[in-house]
Amino acid sequence: MNRSDMVTIHAFRAIDNADLCTAYIREHRRVLEDFGVLQAVPSDHAWMMDPDCIVLLASHRELGLVGGIRIEHAKPGSKLPMEKSIAPFDPTIAEIIAPFAANGCGEICGLWNANRFAGHGVPLLLSMAAVSVAHQVGLKSLTCFVAHYTLRHALKVGFQILETVGDGGAFNYPVPRIKSFAMVIPDTILLEGAPSAFRERLISLRCRPIQERIESPTGLPYLVRYVLHVDAGQEDLSVYGHIASEHWRQCA
Repeated sequence: MNRSDMVTIHAFRAIDNADLCTAYIREHRRVLEDFGVLQAVPSDHAWMMDPDCIVLLASHRELGLVGGIRIEHAKPGSKLPMEKSIAPFDPTIAEIIAPFAANGCGEICGLWNANRFAGHGVPLLLSMAAVSVAHQVGLKSLTCFVAHYTLRHALKVGFQILETVGDGGAFNYPVPRIKSFAMVIPDTILLEGAPSAFRERLISLRCRPIQERIESPTGLPYLVRYVLHVDAGQEDLSVYGHIASEHWRQCA
């Protein structure tokens, strides 16, 4: 294992770091451009000024930012990104999301993985981190709208397809050649839809937001440091960041 392949996954409120949000947008645009869908995806950056929007970034020790994802909150008078995307094709999405929104619902969206660190499973790790943060920021349920090539990540972290919209939950979006799926986690505490092994890891991250562990989602092991305390001033759990240190020394 190459010691230089250390990645830190860090969570913060969008309003707390405009520079990192700008970097997130820049890198996300590059990925969309590589996929040939940049013009097809709406460009709305209002989330940068939303105090409830949570951004998670994956940073490589040598390569810089290599992945990102964010969590947006459902609020009265505004629509979640998924609802905005699906409503023109199936307006019933609003009434389906409404019961979740009434009890504290958010959406995991804007996932990207830089090509310079592709093939290391960063999208899965970011998805796990985002789901683990949901309870910390008062979200009892989560939605997402994912392309077919990231569907497997969503299923592993507990999302279920909303089969009552579209074609069994599927839409040809943002371009005809890409099939995307509307999904939901009804209960972010129980996470009943997650396979047991992933559910244990999600609960571990929820209970210990700061920790280190060797991850190998694609068979390529590397050290990942999770720093998932969204707000400064919470209980200092930095001691947990050293839990995997001995294991790391043995593997290095």
